[in-house]
Amino acid sequence: MKKYDIAVIGGGAAGLMAAITAKRTAPNLSVTLIEGLDRVGKKLITTGNGRCNITTKSLSLSHFHG
Repeated sequence: MKKYDIAVIGGGAAGLMAAITAKRTAPNLSVTLIEGLDRVGKKLITTGNGRCNITTKSLSLSHFHG
């Protein structure tokens, strides 16, 4: 079993930011991200009216995919 210095549980927005910040803060440490879904950040696609939380300027039901 491989060992890591830092393990982040959950690949959502907060988990991704935690893992990125950890690696940028301490580049000499090993960081792993553990996610139960088939890919990290998957839920971010549905946020922000289908625009990954960038903008909701054009609010429309046609932008929602679920």
